[in-house]
Amino acid sequence: MVKIAVIEDEVIVRETIVERLSEAGYHVISAENGLLGIDVIREHRPDLVLCDIMMPNLGGFGVLEYIRKDPETALVPFIFLSALSDKSDLRKGMLSGADDYLTKPFTRDELLNAVKVRLEKRQSFHNNIRSTLEDFRDSLSRSLPHEFLTPLNSILGLSNLLRDHKQEFDDTDVNEMLTNIHQSGQRLLRLVQNYLRFAELESIRHDDERRNALLSEEFEFPQSVIEETIERIAEQTGRHDDINVTADAAPVRMNPANFEKIIEELADNACKFSLDGTQVAVNGKALNGYYEVSVMDRGRGVSQQQIEAIGAYRQFDRTEHEQRGVGLGLAIVHSLVDLHGGTMRIESEPGKYTAVTLLIPLSENPRE
Repeated sequence: MVKIAVIEDEVIVRETIVERLSEAGYHVISAENGLLGIDVIREHRPDLVLCDIMMPNLGGFGVLEYIRKDPETALVPFIFLSALSDKSDLRKGMLSGADDYLTKPFTRDELLNAVKVRLEKRQSFHNNIRSTLEDFRDSLSRSLPHEFLTPLNSILGLSNLLRDHKQEFDDTDVNEMLTNIHQSGQRLLRLVQNYLRFAELESIRHDDERRNALLSEEFEFPQSVIEETIERIAEQTGRHDDINVTADAAPVRMNPANFEKIIEELADNACKFSLDGTQVAVNGKALNGYYEVSVMDRGRGVSQQQIEAIGAYRQFDRTEHEQRGVGLGLAIVHSLVDLHGGTMRIESEPGKYTAVTLLIPLSENPRE
């Protein structure tokens, strides 16, 4: 049974609300002020809270602040009850994280409708979360074993071969096997680092102090980072002749290491999903308060549906195209750009091209 907490200091109003909700089939618990209301919320973990704004001891804003700070109740729908006609108080409530409000006096139908709407939205949200988690598990279960086991098997197999039969191989064979072991180790390292990076970014998203620290960083020479990163990717992929770079200087509001990560992932994807001998264009320039980064390849492209589904642990057409990685690269890029107040746009035509364009805010107060 759905549980609803009613926190209201006026006895008649509180009892009337409890009665009407109970008649509608809800399990209702009530409290006469904010402090008692918090005790009720702690004990019963309600599915929805109806709370008056003006109450003795602790008002509705204090109750709202409490439940939004508690991870176990942060997503519980919260409806303010108020006799106030001052719109500024209602606006303050909504800005503080309330989901809705009812202005007293309200009818039975208005009460039940407000409760129904919020509970349906909550259920819809949980259904979406459940679907996302199922997609996550499915994608992870298909990609993670392959991504970990392939380089691990290479490392273990080649190292065992060298340990047990080294004398049977000449120096060229040994060096080739050692190179393969090193490359497999690098692949594993990058996979682990990307998982940790994505988890860290999602943590920062919900931590105002760390996010503010992230936004306080800047650097002035993005063109150097672009050129050096592209040179490294070209060396790794053997695509020196394919990549064309043009980039300008500008004060970018981002840590240079994070900017480098963005360029690395975009360039790596562009080379990974296009054939040797096809062009990859990388550009960077200041534009209307932003630093625009664009990376375009002439590879197999993706559909609009696939673009809309871009997220962590998602790969496209894995059964048709063998590829490395579990789809974290673009998710990390998107998360970094989004955290800094920028945007990411992807345009693509299957079989022809893919172009990723980022807008990253410039520093408002560049260093002298």
